[in-house]
Parts: sequence; C-alpha cells; structure tokens
Amino acid sequence: MKFLLIACLGSLVFAQQGPADLQGPGPFVRDLKADVLRDFPELCFSSTNFRLFLENQSWSLFPFCGKAECVKSGADYIERVHDCGPQPKNGEACTIANLAELQRNDTILEYPSCCPKYVCPDGVTLEYPTQEEIKAEIQKQNQAALQAAKEAAAAREAAGPQAAPGTA
Repeated sequence: MKFLLIACLGSLVFAQQGPADLQGPGPFVRDLKADVLRDFPELCFSSTNFRLFLENQSWSLFPFCGKAECVKSGADYIERVHDCGPQPKNGEACTIANLAELQRNDTILEYPSCCPKYVCPDGVTLEYPTQEEIKAEIQKQNQAALQAAKEAAAAREAAGPQAAPGTA
C-alpha cells in the first residue's frame, strides 16, 4: 500500500512538471545504405522483420526503439533511421521519468514513446557523446571483439584436434 501511495505521489510530481523539464537528445536521424536484395532492386529490405518496403514506406525497428524509412537517393536507396540516439554521458545525475512505462512487459511502445525521457535536477544539463567519441567507442569494441576471437582460436588450436562425439 505504501508503494502505491509513493508511486501516486511520484506521478503527481512528474505531472506538475511540464514537458520543458524533460530532457533528451531530440530527434536522432541517420542515413544508412539500405539493404537491397538482388531479386528486388527497387525495394528496401528490413533485416529486423524480413520484409521488403517500397520507397517512402516506413517500418518499426522492434525489438529496438526506432523506425526506418526507405528513401531513394539518386540511383541508390537509403534507410533513414530515427531512434533515441546515444545515451547521455552524465545520465546518472538524472532520473528517467517514463521508466515504469519502459519496463512494462505487457505493451510494446512504438518510437518515440519507447525513448527514455530524463528529468534532471536544476542546473544539470545532459551531455551527449560527440560523433568522434561514438566512432572511437565502436572502434574500441571492434578491437576487443577481434582480440577475443583471436584468443578463442588460439585456445582451440592449443587444445588440439577433438574427435566428434560418437566417433572413437
């Protein structure tokens, strides 16, 4: 019962704060070279739901929070992706106003409702990584994955040949 009372009071506090108090990166849009199948050269292929889309059609990126649109650019097709953008660098100072809604398992939120909405204390403004920082992090993760693959291959080689189960 206390939890319900606290939740109601918390909702009331958030309801008193206007949308201007919510922070987020805003619309985050990027263009990617669209996947186009050889047999369907004038359609965009969505690898998230294994469907084909005509120019100017859009689709959900579920289970990710975003949507994509098939756009013709010259002779090529691009996939225009709209999503929540990068996570803030200093988000721990803030709370996510719609956290309970995001954690519900009985609904699927469409973009942009599935994006976190931050409420920060007075004087705190969210800071987001720059494109250079994002690229550096991706490169770091790729190098770590490559190193892990090399170590796994070396461990398999050191273990020697293994007989298949049932063959001895």
